[in-house]
Parts: sequence; C-alpha cells; structure tokens
Amino acid sequence: MSNIDTPSGSEPEQYPIEPRYHPIHKIPRKIYDFFASARLAMALLVIILVCCLTGVTIVRGEQAWNLIFNSLWFNALLVILVVNIACCFFGRIWYRKLTVISFGMILFHVSFVAILLGIVYNSLFYFRGTIRLTEGEVLLSGDPQSYDIIDKGRFFSFSRLKGETSLIRVNTGYKIGGEDKRAAYEVSVGEEDNKKQGVIYITHKLTHDGFDYFNDKEGYSLLVTLADRHGHELYGAYLPLQSIKQKDDSYLYATGHKEGSKVKASVVLFPAPPVKPLFAMQLAYQLSKVKERDGVAAFELYALDNNGMTKDGPPYATGKAAIGGKFAAGEYVLSAKEVRYWVGMMVRYEPGKTIVLTSLWVALAGMIITTTGRMLKSGKK
Repeated sequence: MSNIDTPSGSEPEQYPIEPRYHPIHKIPRKIYDFFASARLAMALLVIILVCCLTGVTIVRGEQAWNLIFNSLWFNALLVILVVNIACCFFGRIWYRKLTVISFGMILFHVSFVAILLGIVYNSLFYFRGTIRLTEGEVLLSGDPQSYDIIDKGRFFSFSRLKGETSLIRVNTGYKIGGEDKRAAYEVSVGEEDNKKQGVIYITHKLTHDGFDYFNDKEGYSLLVTLADRHGHELYGAYLPLQSIKQKDDSYLYATGHKEGSKVKASVVLFPAPPVKPLFAMQLAYQLSKVKERDGVAAFELYALDNNGMTKDGPPYATGKAAIGGKFAAGEYVLSAKEVRYWVGMMVRYEPGKTIVLTSLWVALAGMIITTTGRMLKSGKK
C-alpha cells in the first residue's frame, strides 16, 4: 500500500493506525500492552478450553468443581480473560467518533465483559443446599448441620443465611386453577423482623433475601415413642422414611439410605445418639387406603453388641401396630403415634445470575442498535 500525502521529513503512516493519544501512558502502558495482547488472549482461551474439557471428560463431577471450576486459579484465568477482552476492544475505539454503529458495539462488548464477570462472581459466592424438615420442625438456616447436601462457592459465608427455616404443613393434592400441583409446602424463612411465609409447589418457588427455595421431594415421617411397661414415656423422635420401589412397582416406606442410584431399607439406632441406644430398629409403614395419615407400622428390633453395633442374625422382636397403637417388645413398648410429612427443599443463592441475565439483554440491545445503524447507513448510500 502506498503512502499518500506524507509530509516531507515525517515518517510514513503504518497501518492499522494506532491512536496517537492513548489513555494509558509510559510505564503503565507496558502493563496495558500485556493485557491487550492477542497472544495472551489465545493462550488464555486454550488453557481455559483444556481445563473445561478435563473437567467434563477426565475428572468429572464434584471433584472437577473442587479442583478446577471452583478453584481460585481458574477464576483468576477468567478475570484475566475479561481484562484482556476489555483492553483489546476499548483500546481500539478510544477517541473514535461515536456513531449508532459504534454505540451498539460498545454496548455488546460491555455486556460481554459483564457476563464473564457475573459468571466469576457467581462461582465464588453461590450456594446450593438441600434442607430436610418434618412438619412443625424448625431449623437454623445458617447452620451447616441443617442441610443434607451442601455445595457452595469458595467465599460464601453461612452468615448470609439468617434466621430459621420451618415447615408449617404439607398439602397433598394441591390445586391452582383446577390444575393438580401434587404437593405444596407451606414454609416460613427468615428472622423475626424479616420473615417471609409462602407456599412452594412444583412450578412456584419462595424467594427471600436473594435465596430461592424450591420443592424437591417429600415422604412420610413417623413419631415413634419408647415407653416402659408401666406406660411412662422415655423417648420419642420423628423417623423419616424412604420410599423404596418394589418389583411390582409399588412402594415400601421404611427406614433406609441411598446407595448409588437405589434406596435400600436399613436399621437405625433407637434411641438415637447422643442418647444411649437400646437396640437397632427397622421401621416400615403401610398406608391406609381409606384415611390419610393412617395405616400400620411394622417393627423389627435387633440387639446391639458391646460396641453399640448391630449384631448379625435375625431380629429378636418383630410386630405390627396401627398408627396410635402399641407394640410390646420385652421390657419396652413402642408406638407410632402419628404420621407427618417430611420434605427436602432445595435452597439456592446465585448472586451473579442477575448480572448475567441483564447483560444478555443489553448485548441483544447492542446487536439490534448496530444492525439498525448499518441498515440506515446502507440505505443512505
């Protein structure tokens, strides 16, 4: 390309022409040049791509999140990439004439940078947990022991979860406008002076102080009491039961645990620690087909060894009793006094989601503005 109108004694213009006056000068200019480097951009993209491929093919699952996606070094790479994109773009439009087209491009690139920052912010401060409650139960929202499952960002603090979470009641066959929502949880969350109460069902969540509460699953919980032969109650507790699918597609509701993808029946210590257990018990519940929250409870009691472990062999006592009835087992009398529901609610806090969603709309607006500007420009020609 020839040099046109080059004044004598001056150096020819080099293309592409760089801004004569850049917003960053002298020593900081070297730092800026490093972050605006195309080589840095390529290196970052390759490293991030390799990390993502490793996290979904080799490491996988929770380990991938702990080692890669939630790590400080990976989020630092994303932050550097954001800075790199910002420097590359805004350094090239500085002092250029503001037009409809350039304004749309600025909006698009600003939103792109904001999306990446929102993703990084979310990955460092998010919270996902499952809290399980029986009807009438109240748990401290900020206590990690209240949750069965916890997944959180590196900088999330449980102090953000203030007050208590309580399950007031579970309503089955809940209908909205004639549409069956299956089950609805009436819950209350928050502190005394900042408490919110609402109903959660499959298409409706409860939001309070940035935390979203979703319905997940529910089951039966039996209030089992232990008394002596004179009728003096010694202990009582709600025992949540698992729904275990049978070969005939029916369900057995019993004490149990999840093993892999299946739920298996198992024994529980009764009374539960820290109270000294007297025996191990497997409890099952057969629903009444006539009356809700009624039916029959089946008990199997197993002896414990000196170490408090369940002895091998068959149960030393078995029996059944209607809900509210009594089952005599040696020196003790057991009773399943009432049936309540327990629920598992998902609790989510994603502070970067609003930034990402808002930025997507801004990016769309930028694309529309740029396209409109180019159409108007071509129409004038």
